[in-house]
Amino acid sequence: MVMELLKIKELVEKLNYYTKLYDEGRPEISDKEWDDMYFELQELEKESGIYLEESPTQKVNFQVVSKLNKVEHNHPMLSLDKTKDINEIQKFVYNNDYIAMAKMDGLTCSLRYVNGRLISAETRGNGLVGEDILHNALQVKNIPNRINFQDELIVDGEIICTYENFKEFESEYKNPRNFASGSIRLLDSKESSMRKLSFVAWDCIKGLNDFTLLGKLCKLSDFGFTVVPTRRDISNYNIEKVIKNIQLDCQKLEYPIDGVVFKYNKCSEYEAAGKTDHHFKGGLAYKFYDEEYETILRDVEWTMGRTGVLTPVALLEPINIDGSEVSRASLHNISIMDELGIRYQDTKVMVYKANMIIPQISRVLPYEGEIASLINIPAVCPICGEPTIIKGENGVRVLYCSNPSCEGKLINRLDHFFGKKGLDAKGLSKATFEKLIDWGWVESIKDVFKLKEHKKEWEKMQGFGEKSVEKILQAIEDCKSCSLEAVISAAGIPLIGRTVGKDLSKRFGSYSEFREAVESGFDFTSFGGYGWEMHKAISDFDYSELDYIVDNYLQIKENKKEENELKLKDLTFCVTGKVHIWKNRDSLSALIESLGGKVTGSVSKNTNYLINNDINSTSAKNKKAQELGIPILSEEDFQKIFDIN
Repeated sequence: MVMELLKIKELVEKLNYYTKLYDEGRPEISDKEWDDMYFELQELEKESGIYLEESPTQKVNFQVVSKLNKVEHNHPMLSLDKTKDINEIQKFVYNNDYIAMAKMDGLTCSLRYVNGRLISAETRGNGLVGEDILHNALQVKNIPNRINFQDELIVDGEIICTYENFKEFESEYKNPRNFASGSIRLLDSKESSMRKLSFVAWDCIKGLNDFTLLGKLCKLSDFGFTVVPTRRDISNYNIEKVIKNIQLDCQKLEYPIDGVVFKYNKCSEYEAAGKTDHHFKGGLAYKFYDEEYETILRDVEWTMGRTGVLTPVALLEPINIDGSEVSRASLHNISIMDELGIRYQDTKVMVYKANMIIPQISRVLPYEGEIASLINIPAVCPICGEPTIIKGENGVRVLYCSNPSCEGKLINRLDHFFGKKGLDAKGLSKATFEKLIDWGWVESIKDVFKLKEHKKEWEKMQGFGEKSVEKILQAIEDCKSCSLEAVISAAGIPLIGRTVGKDLSKRFGSYSEFREAVESGFDFTSFGGYGWEMHKAISDFDYSELDYIVDNYLQIKENKKEENELKLKDLTFCVTGKVHIWKNRDSLSALIESLGGKVTGSVSKNTNYLINNDINSTSAKNKKAQELGIPILSEEDFQKIFDIN
């Protein structure tokens, strides 16, 4: 019994130590290694009957260590018991009405609405006390700030970053989970808003008590929430198929997940199952792992993006994972490469596919014999030979090429501008651009539109012919007629992709309107989901080359605004006093103008509405409005009357 106690103490100490590091955003071991120790501890506790108070099996062992305000939860945010044995799941669901849902790999969050308005957002923390993250939750694009529900509603779910959105940040962060966890807990909501986070709801704790779990999720979807992917097999016989289908659903959505949760569908049965200090008994999580494979790291290659970032890529001895050959894996940045301890060729490494999609190196295996030296960071750009520089932000070290005219940057800019995320000119590949640059025909984006001048010479070049050249030239001609969203996306503005390009094209309608807004100092943070970094990226971008291309080569289809998008047309507003829904009065004024309205600094007979939250104020503007019979609206009145979210 003494040996068992010592082993239990050792496992408890280790698990609590690694949990603390994980919660601080600097994990030292993989999820699989943590869970293996956890399951070993569970078995020892069962066999010996010894349960230490600080054991992670007895309580949620997350600590609140940030400078965000601590808040006591209005309901216990406990964990779920978990297993890696499919038979345990089969026993749990047998003859029970259950719902299977994806176990999202992010940061658990609880949202509270009162009379339709979001008033609090909290992380899980230690299950009883969490952190107040309302300032950042209000910036998450798919979290409704207001819903059509006139009572208290508490929604639990997960803050995540999809694999698609994580692509923009993967050179600086190891995985979407750590990225989402750190981003939603930033003190600066402006910085958090640019991180493209999402909220996925998986339960309603209060407000929909008469519904089943599936009914709650359907109702939350009606309210505008993104709900967790679910499956249901009332026969209870094909659990493996249910799990596989959820995995496939999440692959399509590019959701990061680390398992599948099984819960009783009837809330009365879920509550009747009870709970321990650690977990609710009405649910059970099945943990699956991205299987690791051993292979050899042969070398490290440095690839360049259009902004000049040099990303290290591991060149591997080819290995088959999930039916496809893997020979490369991104190492993201210098910091992560150092953290893994990547060394020169012939090093043994463990590789897996994150979410069965993205090849990753999980760890470097212990060295045999003499320890190899660490990979050298290139002092010069592997493409142009000019010096490189290391930039550090938030403790992350990233390598850049210092040469603004680097051919590698040009190739990637061309590939982006004419690629699928830009004007989508078929047949223009990176390999083709390399040759066009080598031949001296292309030194900038605008040169591509003049390639017809080289047609006869081009047709004689090896690997090309009359038909292939004609096809490429026709694709260039066709792409000249394009949408505004394609142009904005093609420009390569940092943080601005096709989705934002589409949104901006709807708001401005034409390229000239968009450029006028930029030149006039328009506040883009007035748009929901646009943080300060996005505003700065749009405002500071050099549009000179794009302006020339638009003026001389492109025919942009105007995106005429629908009447409902100009719902404030011909109306004049005056905004005064303190605001609490919008960031400031300028943001509210910018919104009014984007919807076709006019904003003035004083109240006159031409004013249609005065917006002032203090309706009973004795200010000069209120008095003038009352004298002229002009309606005085609060922000809430303004939203309700004009159907503005």
